Amino acid sequence: MAVQHETIGTPVARQAPNVYRRTLARAIEIAGGEEPLARFLACTPAEIAKWTTGESNPPMPFFLAMVDIAAANALTAMALENLPAARARRSTWIPAPDSR
Repeated sequence: MAVQHETIGTPVARQAPNVYRRTLARAIEIAGGEEPLARFLACTPAEIAKWTTGESNPPMPFFLAMVDIAAANALTAMALENLPAARARRSTWIPAPDSR
């Protein structure tokens, strides 16, 4: 739903904040930006941008991961538990910690 500008009475392009966008905004803040959050969730910055603008809502597993990030106030491994596809892609995007 587009927001109507109260002063001039015309619709503006931005979407009204909802729980998805508020949670995403907090996760972006915690991650330090859209790109770091995209890397952490193993999704693309373009996907994050679509969710940020309200063009689409994040799929539920990604939303739940962002809820976990916001609740913990940190990027935690627990946030990735519901993202099996992200875990599989993550191994190719971000080097695994040294296992020595």
